[in-house]
Amino acid sequence: MSPRTREQNEEIRKQRKKEILQAAIRVYVDKGYAASDMGDIADRAGLAHGLVYYYFKNKKTLFRELYEYMMEESRRATETYFAQEGDAPDLLRGYARMVCERVLDDSAISRFYARISLDLHHLYTPEEISPFAWVKSFMGPMTRAIEKGISQGAIPHGDARLLAMQFWGAVSQGMAYLDQAQHQLAAQGIPDAEMKARLNQPLDQVVESSLLLFKPQ
Repeated sequence: MSPRTREQNEEIRKQRKKEILQAAIRVYVDKGYAASDMGDIADRAGLAHGLVYYYFKNKKTLFRELYEYMMEESRRATETYFAQEGDAPDLLRGYARMVCERVLDDSAISRFYARISLDLHHLYTPEEISPFAWVKSFMGPMTRAIEKGISQGAIPHGDARLLAMQFWGAVSQGMAYLDQAQHQLAAQGIPDAEMKARLNQPLDQVVESSLLLFKPQ
């Protein structure tokens, strides 16, 4: 067997790191930062404990990279979504539905985002990071879509940045509700197909209620 190329080794490295980070999300939402350890993450990833330390020297290093990776993924996905053409209300409606459906597909992701802000003090000093800077960057595409909607008369006049924050707040609360509802149904042993059918109506309600801000007064 011929030795692997540099490109193949790099691809393997990326895949291993991705597996470790994905496992870390699951361990984190189950245990929180303080109770998580590298062994738990290695076991969840199905990897030898020493291999995890090969890629990340300690838990803090791992979770710092995980946080930065997840925040950037979220920012990039939002930027890409709102770069498409369309009327602002339709784009906002589609975005609300997309992120809520992701919660139902993989609730661990939304739980990570909801919880990680409480643990940033374990990972960074106040001088090293500003969550507010990330929020401003994340909210930028929504704010610009709302500004465009206001200029076109599709959205009533108002402070676009405030409207974006209110919109995201409504969507976030809806995501939390859907996550809780899904887990309650799962605990009752409801089959996946029936669970999905039962959650269609509250999903629609979450999406439409998040758009009430943009209805003509």
